[in-house]
Parts: sequence; structure tokens; C-alpha cells
Amino acid sequence: MSEMQIEAMLASPPERDELVVQLFAKDGGQWGEIYRENSEYWIDLYCSGSTPMRCKLDQMVQALARSQTELRDRLDAS
Repeated sequence: MSEMQIEAMLASPPERDELVVQLFAKDGGQWGEIYRENSEYWIDLYCSGSTPMRCKLDQMVQALARSQTELRDRLDAS
């Protein structure tokens, strides 16, 4: 399995009122977008042409950090 290289680019798409960060695979297409709406930060994840999955950015970051810690603790204990 190859490692995906992530590129993040500031953008000002016409459908948004503010700047966003668009997330791309280095040699591929866009897979996400981070933006602010009603004073909260959100991330949309684009998967297989379906409706984007939307969640609060803080919750996503916390879940990923917690998952990494739990996995590291379990694997290092073995």
C-alpha cells in the first residue's frame, strides 16, 4: 500500500463567503475541504462521488488523536 501525500491549499471558491482549505492527494484529486460556518470549523470529506460527509473539525481531530493514542498503547503493550 502506498502512502498518500497530502497537500492543503487556501482557496476562495465562489460558493463560499470566506476562505477555505482544500485538501488534495498530491497526485490526485480533492478529498476534503475545511471551512468556517457560523463561527465553527467544519470538514467535508468527499468519498466515491456521494454526498460529502460533514463533521466538526475539532471532533475529527480529537477522534483521530484519541484513536492514535489507543492504538499505540495497545500495540506497544504487546
